[in-house]
Order: sequence, then C-alpha cells, then structure tokens
Amino acid sequence: MKKYINYIFSIIVLASMTSCFRNFDELRQNPNSPSEVEPETLFANVLYTSTGSFYGAQGQYFNLTGAGLWGQHFSKIQYLDEDWYEYRPGVMDEKWKRMYAGMSGAGNDINLAGLYDLELALHSIRKRKEIAEESGNVAGVKDAQALEGAMLVAKAYFFSVTTDAWGDIPYSEAFQTVELGYETTNFQPAYDAQQDIYNSLFELLEDANELLSHGGAIDSGSDIIYRGRTDSWQKLANSLAARLYTRINKVDAGTSSAGLSKLFGNPGKYPMFSSNADDAELVYIGSQPYMQPIYYNRHIDNRDDFAVSKNVVDLLEETNDKRLYIYAQPTPRSMDPEGDIDIEYVGQENGVPRSEFPMLNSVSRIGSLYREQPNGKSFWMTYSELKFIEAEAALNGIAGVSGSVQTLVEEGIRSSFAKQYADVEAYQAPMIPVEGDEILGAAADADEVISNLDWAKNGGQFRIIMEQKYLSIFTNGPEAYAEIRRTGWPAIDKVRGATQYTEGLPNRFPYPFSEQTSNAANWAKASEGIVNTVYGKKVWFAENTEINYK
Repeated sequence: MKKYINYIFSIIVLASMTSCFRNFDELRQNPNSPSEVEPETLFANVLYTSTGSFYGAQGQYFNLTGAGLWGQHFSKIQYLDEDWYEYRPGVMDEKWKRMYAGMSGAGNDINLAGLYDLELALHSIRKRKEIAEESGNVAGVKDAQALEGAMLVAKAYFFSVTTDAWGDIPYSEAFQTVELGYETTNFQPAYDAQQDIYNSLFELLEDANELLSHGGAIDSGSDIIYRGRTDSWQKLANSLAARLYTRINKVDAGTSSAGLSKLFGNPGKYPMFSSNADDAELVYIGSQPYMQPIYYNRHIDNRDDFAVSKNVVDLLEETNDKRLYIYAQPTPRSMDPEGDIDIEYVGQENGVPRSEFPMLNSVSRIGSLYREQPNGKSFWMTYSELKFIEAEAALNGIAGVSGSVQTLVEEGIRSSFAKQYADVEAYQAPMIPVEGDEILGAAADADEVISNLDWAKNGGQFRIIMEQKYLSIFTNGPEAYAEIRRTGWPAIDKVRGATQYTEGLPNRFPYPFSEQTSNAANWAKASEGIVNTVYGKKVWFAENTEINYK
C-alpha cells in the first residue's frame, strides 16, 4: 500500500509537469515533454486519469450526467435538463477533450493525461524493448513485453468506450505528432469508421494476449489496476475481447461468432476471468482529489442532484432482489426519526416534465456503498459481466461455451451478489431492508432472485440475460448505455419532459462544437446522416436494433 501511495504521489508530480491541450491543434510542444518520463510513470498516470475521465471526479459529465443518465442507472432530481438530453455545448466539448488530450480536473488543479500520453508510454516501452533485444537481455525483453501488453489492453479499453459513445472518431491519425516520430504534426485527424476501429481493437487485444504470455513482470507501483499481476492483464485482454466480439454480433455475426469461438474454445491460449478476484477495477485512495466519484460529487462538490433510476428499482423489486439495499438508499422521508413513513425505496423516473419535479425527500439516492465511500471503486469489467456474455454466447450457439444459458445466468447473478455483499462488508456500508424483509446473505439472496426469474416473459432468455447484466454493472453507465443501444434491453422509460430531443434515447453522444471549427472537413464527413446532433444515423454496432420502451 505504501508503494501504491508513493506512486499516486508521483502521478501528482507528473501532472504538475505535464501541460494539457484542449484541441488537436494545441498538441504539447514543451521542454518538459512526457516522452522523457519513464513509461511506468506515464502508465500509472494514464490508468488513473483516463479511468477518471470516464468514472472519476474529473469525468462526472461522462458517467454521472452522461451515459449513466442515458443508460438509466441514475436520474436527475435537480437541473433536469441533463435528464432531457439537453446539454450545454461546452459540456460535450469537455467529454471529448478528456478522452484525447485531458484538461484541468473538476474541482482541483490536476491535469489529465488523456490517451495521448498512453501513446507516449507505448512509444517509450517499445524503445526499451528494442534496446533489451539488441543487448540480449532476455528478462528485460519479457518485462517490456508484459508492460506493452498491459498498455495495449488499456488502449483497447479506453478507445472502445470512446467509440461506443460517439461512433466514428479520430483513431488511426489521432496522435500523429513530431514527438511520436512523425515528420509533421497532424492537426486535423480523419475520423475512422467504427467498424474499422473495432477490427483494430481486436488486433490490439490479440497482440496483448501474446505479449502477456511470456512471463514478464510489471512493476506493481505503476499498475494501479492489478498491482503487477501480469496474468490478470492477460485475462482482461481476452475478457474484453469477448465483450467487444459480443458488441458486434447484430451487425457482423460472422466475425463475432468466430472471435467468441476462438476465445471460449481455447482457454489455455486465451485465459479469461475465472472469479471476482479478476475484476478490473480502480480503488481510490480516499483523499482529495483521489476519491470515489459519486462520493466526490456529493461531499466535495456538495451536490445532491442524483437519485437511483426508477428503471433500476423496478427491475430489482420484480424479483425481490436485495441488491436494492446496496444500490439505493431509503428515501430521506422514510429515514426521518420524527416521521411516520416506513422504510421505502423509490426510484426516480428519468426525464419527467418539469411539472412532475419530485419532492427531494421522496426519492432514493444512490447507495451508501458508492455515495458515502471516499475510497470506493470504479470498475472497467467484472467476472459477473463475463458470465452474462457467456450466457448470450450459449444462447446463440457459439462453439466452445461450457454450460447452459440458465446455468451461466445463475453464475452471473451469484457472482454479482458475492461481489456486492463482500464490498458491503469491507466498507461497512449499511443495508436497510423494508419492513418484513430479511437479508439472509449473498448465496441465499441470490438464490431467491434466481427462483423468481420469469423465463417466459416477453423477450425470453435474451431479455433475462440483458436485464441481469444491466443490474450487475450498476454505476458503469457507459457500458449500460452501449448495451441498451446494442440489444434494446432492458426496456427503459421514454423521457417525457424533453422538448429539444424528443425521439427517444439518443443514438450517440453529440460531437463537440470545437470539432466544427478546428477539424471542420473531417467533422462534416463523420456527421453525414446525423440529425439534431444525436439522432438519424446510429453507431455501427446498433444499426439493426430498436429500443424497447415501457
């Protein structure tokens, strides 16, 4: 832990010496170039800051007020315009800039590295590997291979979330700079088609799996996700590949099926998550600004804008799912010792008309495990998610999958309960049941949900898989938003209060206004077919899907 904290300190130091740029035409050109920093330090910085761009206090707009709302994990109870899909242009610019370049963090002075520094880190570790190869340093080669492999996994992950949000984005030309060896810096990168980006991500993960298979070591201080566990990075590479192959199964069934069969049919070559211990997650150290983002929003920014969505609460109550007592808090009025209302959990419908603005004491806030834990977690991917991916693969007859659809769904539910209940115990977070209910423990409470599943409901097995996956990834708004667009499930509430965006769930994040001026020609080409910034042309993986509304 001491070594980890020391590395966090080095991140702060690095951040102070790393300039940030807000557009592609403001690429770093300074004497304190990050390319001169050790790749381990760059990697640690990128892992924290880019994860923060999606989930952390520095990236609240991406998850809490972005994909987390659109995926209906959360809902707004103040400033409802964001729950109507109505955003100020500057907010969308911020989402974009954080991914590529980084910018000053919300509420603090930290500069975020962005994906550019990951390219610098890859450039640096490849140079180190070449030197080790030339000198015959076998151990040095293996260690460089392992770190390069972990970096490729991170690159695939961060770019997958980015393209899932926007669709076509700058990718192959995104970081063509003099600093990275190009003759000139490309200030106006072309947008790559999402299909081409996905094909490249599959190649990155294949390369990562190979690089991580040679037994090299990763410095635990630089690895704030797995603390140097090379085997866990290899499992993540292949589990993430399974997620991405599944993502395209409605638009490129052949590539999806072949990729999943390759992964599931050869576990020796392609190891994947085998327990909750393999989950890819960032544990915050709990001191400002390195705090769990929902806690940060409530207690550092002093906001009280978010409730648990009605969609989440309804799904949990349908099977008497006691994760309700983790994901949500009782309504304030039912916790009032001077009141006469029994303990209750009430989700807030997303995007209600202004006339239906809720009484703030009548809706449930996000659960204490997230909202009250400064040293909580943000996660990239979990073992329980992988089990639901396997269940869908089994449903689709993918070769190499072991287990029936029902068995794999049950394993996903049980692993989710085990993870959530273990975290509740570790953080001493309260679970407050409604009157007459009893918390029996992770295994028994999971079994109750399993016994209450309605396999005959409209949508059948596929709907059950997607609803349970949706619940298992609670707080991962980007993944929830992507999966709803891919599958149409779970059914969501159609926003009723919107006046500007009234056609239902947006197909994508709108492109930033800054791209219309700084990269106009490429922006215009990528925007063909898009209507009202978020409708019209869908992102590629969702082209054949219609959303189910309640």
